[in-house]
Amino acid sequence: MRAAILAQGGDTAPPVDIGSVWQLDTARRPPGYTLSDGNQTAVNTSGGTNYQRWVPTAKAILPSDGRRYWEVLCAPTGATSFDGYMGVISAAQREEFDIGNNPITLGSIGWRGNGSLWSSDTATASQRLTGLPTHGADDVLMFVLDPSAASLWIGKNGVWRDDPVSGAPTWTAGGSAAFHPQIQGRNPGDGGTLRSQPSQFSYPVPPTVRALGFEEPDLRIFEAHAFIELAWNKHLSVGEFEAWLVLGGGTRLTSANASLFLDHGGGTRLTTAQSALYIEVELP
Repeated sequence: MRAAILAQGGDTAPPVDIGSVWQLDTARRPPGYTLSDGNQTAVNTSGGTNYQRWVPTAKAILPSDGRRYWEVLCAPTGATSFDGYMGVISAAQREEFDIGNNPITLGSIGWRGNGSLWSSDTATASQRLTGLPTHGADDVLMFVLDPSAASLWIGKNGVWRDDPVSGAPTWTAGGSAAFHPQIQGRNPGDGGTLRSQPSQFSYPVPPTVRALGFEEPDLRIFEAHAFIELAWNKHLSVGEFEAWLVLGGGTRLTSANASLFLDHGGGTRLTTAQSALYIEVELP
């Protein structure tokens, strides 16, 4: 059961953070890394030089999730130019976290610290682009992934290499059932912190793109003069109304405009575009 009361209007937009902070996968952490910051930071502390292992996120970006934005703050303890790769790994490469293969094959995409991009749809690594921005200690890397097209856009310190709203992607791979952002520290001190929510970001989320950690809310209310709710459930969207009283209602309801709405034990699916008076009572 949950209850809600709103008075004198609701917010015109959702709060800054909707969803949850993403963490790196503790079950897929090679022994050369130390995790910190609630498992959001991975740094090579004992892997040594040319350590080709990496740490993926525990959650995956699915093709149905739409385009997602995240940042990686490069570890301040690392080199000015990282030898390793930052980017996304495919579902096929996920289990190679501790084998010793760089995260750039089987449909993965990796942006190397020397300004090159590597990606291959097979098990053989391939350098695809050179002349990209280099990155290293204290840099903020920006990523947008379109998981349905396997397309990745990259940026650094507030400057996009390719416009993620209207420009072509930096690189497009062959596709995957899921993608995981990953952190690699190929040399001692290298690594980074995954940022997945707007309150963590240094730069704005591009238009039409959602933060990595975004999740659809169970309830949205954008304008209300009065709202009383008891024993409701999920999946409710309300655009505007004068008065609302509900007790033991159904689970799916969309109301665009209503002056008065009373619901007691109603049905599960209802769409109301506009009404001056609406009363629904469950009949025997």
